[in-house]
Amino acid sequence: MKIPWLVATLFLILSVLISGVHPAYAVDLNAGLSSKGSPEKPVFKFQETVFINYPDGGKLYDMLHDKNVTVSFSADSKNPSVQDLVNKINANLLQNLKSLTKVTDVTLDYNATLQGGGKSATVDYNLVVIPTITNYVMAKGSDGQTILDAGWMGMSVAGPVDITTNQYGTIDINTPASLLQNLVPGAYLQIKGTPAEQVLDYPLIDSGAVLQSPAGDWQHLFDPAYTITETSSWGYNGTRVPITTYTIGESSIGKVTNPTEHIVSLPLDKDYQIHTLQHASSATVQVDGVAKLEMVGGQFAFSTTPTATQPLPSSGLSIQVIYAMAGFGVVIAAGVLVWSNKKMKEVVTNVETGPVRYETRQHWADRFDGVKNEPEEKRATKSAV
Repeated sequence: MKIPWLVATLFLILSVLISGVHPAYAVDLNAGLSSKGSPEKPVFKFQETVFINYPDGGKLYDMLHDKNVTVSFSADSKNPSVQDLVNKINANLLQNLKSLTKVTDVTLDYNATLQGGGKSATVDYNLVVIPTITNYVMAKGSDGQTILDAGWMGMSVAGPVDITTNQYGTIDINTPASLLQNLVPGAYLQIKGTPAEQVLDYPLIDSGAVLQSPAGDWQHLFDPAYTITETSSWGYNGTRVPITTYTIGESSIGKVTNPTEHIVSLPLDKDYQIHTLQHASSATVQVDGVAKLEMVGGQFAFSTTPTATQPLPSSGLSIQVIYAMAGFGVVIAAGVLVWSNKKMKEVVTNVETGPVRYETRQHWADRFDGVKNEPEEKRATKSAV
């Protein structure tokens, strides 16, 4: 979404003034919801890095230090194993989140790299899951109010998610330990049965922590006139509609977020260490209309109305005041730039102060104009300023 830049500028300033500590998440979520209930495709990005430290060498060093392997592929529901993932997500939504939202399709991109070094090996996991969600409209009122389910934001899948590929065979995309098992089985056998294996078995597909923060912790911004072309994905054609954007986590400017880390010692033939790191993540959800995130029946939901009434943003200022303040700031900045440029070009002429003579002050770039063709005497007296 393209937020009007004046509003975005001031929203940035106001948000920086509000800070706090929030729990870490393991997902980056970007989504849009339509009060018309059209199918939407939220983007879930899961990332994790595993460090296998072997500072004193040993068996793990021998197995990993020279490795440089990448596993990368894409898949969708045409692959029967991806359809199994669709079924698992739907089961999680219904049974664990009590959500009636349904996933009809999933596309995914998986990329994992194993890079061995002199003191440690690094495994980077990047998984993008894009489900197509439907049936997220919970209720519609006679006054135009629509209740949209938000429980799907916390979707998760426990256990292995085996995806069949032509290039790599079957890959478990949900369990970090599985990549080691496939690529370096000897190293995996060293870790198997230890506390380190448990850490490497935590699922990648888990955004449940997004729902653990109170609705009041989400920052929001209201755009009263979203442009026509940008509203096509919401099912609108030829009209301007208000859009509300909610954010939390790393994208919430001024909010302090921390990564999720696990560190486990692994005493074998040498003292090793397994260190996993999941970056602090964010969630951004856009809803057409004047939307409010709240609890409905004990579940997260967006309540939205299509009215053009301009509510108070999270800063407590009306949208007109925000525009005015942002515009005033731009005018001041422009004025400062004009004044600064004018002062740079001012001249000081023929000032005599004893033996020192000040000549005409010139812009620094003027010193490069015609210098080569001037007589030596004139060039010697030209001011360096």
